[in-house]
Amino acid sequence: MRVEMLKHIPVKMTEKSILRRMGGKGRSKPSGRLRRKLKKAVKEIGQKAKPRAMYRILPVANKNGSIILDDQISIKSRKLKTLLGPCDKAAVFITTLGEEIDKIIHKNMKTRPHYGYILDSVASVAAESAAKYLKNHIDEKLNGQEKTTLRYSPGYCDWPVQEQRKIFQVLPSESIEVKLSGECLMSPRKSISGVLGVCAMDSQEKSENICLSCAKRECPYRRTIRKEAHV
Repeated sequence: MRVEMLKHIPVKMTEKSILRRMGGKGRSKPSGRLRRKLKKAVKEIGQKAKPRAMYRILPVANKNGSIILDDQISIKSRKLKTLLGPCDKAAVFITTLGEEIDKIIHKNMKTRPHYGYILDSVASVAAESAAKYLKNHIDEKLNGQEKTTLRYSPGYCDWPVQEQRKIFQVLPSESIEVKLSGECLMSPRKSISGVLGVCAMDSQEKSENICLSCAKRECPYRRTIRKEAHV
């Protein structure tokens, strides 16, 4: 399948998700001062972010214990293999908030580190929101015939971040101005890459949420269902 582009992605940033990103447990309400800073940071990130995404749906197969994308790219990850078990296709994607976000975070980290940390947390939540929007967009494009699995990204659990190169191998990342460093870190920093399995609506997935079988309970990337209020 050809590469699909999304150039204008709406993002949502909730107070609860931001506080959780900052390490809060949700047991107490934030102070009025903190809430004002959160609102300011949400507004600033919302004004500066240029959320974009690209994806490509490729055939996927399981051969000799490895996941094979597009009949040529081999990935070894036990959890990804489980996630893609019922799938014969997968959406490979990259999302980003754009380079302006890196600039304002870096500037504030030097002059106002506490506020810079808040901006960084808000931007991380916005990046996650962009990735969720992309997943929903792909689900809608599938027209009810198929569905996507949870997202899985290089750097999660048993999938080394160095495997990032394999995603960039099949996507023209320069089209949304995302680059990969020698250490396989993305620039802009607030970018997400990964894989979404595509399977039949009536398929019985082995694990609807592989995070539930993971022992890393405090992982910031752990996916659970929560009701959240907007800032």
